[in-house]
Amino acid sequence: MQKLFFSGALLLCLGLAIQSCKKENIGINNTDKMTAEDLMAHNDLSEQLDIDTDEALDGFMSNEVEERNDCPVVTFQQPKGTWPNTITLDYSDAGCTKGGHTYKGKIVITQTNPMNVNGAVRSLSFENFFIEGVQVSGTKTVTQAGLNTAGLPKFNIVADETLTFPDGTTATHKANRERTQTEGSTTAVRLDDVWTITGAASGVNRQGNAYTVTYTTPLVKRNPCAWISEGVITFEVNNLVRTLDFGDGTCDRDATITLADGTVKNVKIRHHWWK
Repeated sequence: MQKLFFSGALLLCLGLAIQSCKKENIGINNTDKMTAEDLMAHNDLSEQLDIDTDEALDGFMSNEVEERNDCPVVTFQQPKGTWPNTITLDYSDAGCTKGGHTYKGKIVITQTNPMNVNGAVRSLSFENFFIEGVQVSGTKTVTQAGLNTAGLPKFNIVADETLTFPDGTTATHKANRERTQTEGSTTAVRLDDVWTITGAASGVNRQGNAYTVTYTTPLVKRNPCAWISEGVITFEVNNLVRTLDFGDGTCDRDATITLADGTVKNVKIRHHWWK
């Protein structure tokens, strides 16, 4: 399987950014904080699913059922090399743990061709699926979009997902992004991968407030760094706009947030806020 997905999640630091600003009493309201947390959750969990899917499809086995430590059980509808194909990742109704993450339910993947083929499409759907105690429903589609003008591989990603949190609240998220692999596409390892991400997103937070996200400058993710290290986004809800700058390329948890009045604050990245 080709290296399709970058590691790390978009917008991870928004949740902590809003919390940090609130602690410093500079006018961040609860709607902003909740929207930032929901964005963080969508992108964090979606990224982990990309990683899991990529790993599961690496090195197709010729038999129809392959078990990898039983978490998940991977079932291929067709033998290796047959396209299109449907693959099911079954984490069981009871659930299981892999790589320090907890899962339950199934991910169903349909794929038209190997993802190094121009125009190949991979689609994900979910059957009573949970990750880290959060139910994921909806769809996600990745399309191989060929090479850009610099000869670098790019992928278009369209997602329409709903998260249901352990307390029963829900948040929706729609994204349309382009990911370009600027380094590492010619090697078998993932540690040298570098990705840039552009696009836009929108959704509705747990309070029912609509929001939008715009990528002002492309985000940059370098492996094995866990964080986005460069790029700027704007985030708007209830006509309030925040600008988030991920930094100068240094691999760290640091970012800065600029408020509508021009105030700039240093912030830290936070993971899995609902736990």
